[in-house]
Amino acid sequence: MIANAVFVATLIFLALGFGLMSQMHFLVPWRGLILHAYLQSIATYCALLFANILGLTIWIERKFFLRDTGRKLKHLDQEIHTGKSELSDEIVAQFPEE
Repeated sequence: MIANAVFVATLIFLALGFGLMSQMHFLVPWRGLILHAYLQSIATYCALLFANILGLTIWIERKFFLRDTGRKLKHLDQEIHTGKSELSDEIVAQFPEE
């Protein structure tokens, strides 16, 4: 899940970056001056923006893709304890009988 979130956040971050570059083409003559004076601020802002996009992506994935996880795990637990599971003996042996 984390790898997917990082991938999606990277795509969104790059799309925002390319969109911003297409809008700010008039600043190209002053690129050296801007980078020299504000590189640390720009890097900090970009890191915080990426962290926020990553957090939002993880929240969305958890909200929509892990919706029925508890119900699915309960069903699996019931299968293990009734003995009607198609799981391997190694997995069933890890759960004690109640």
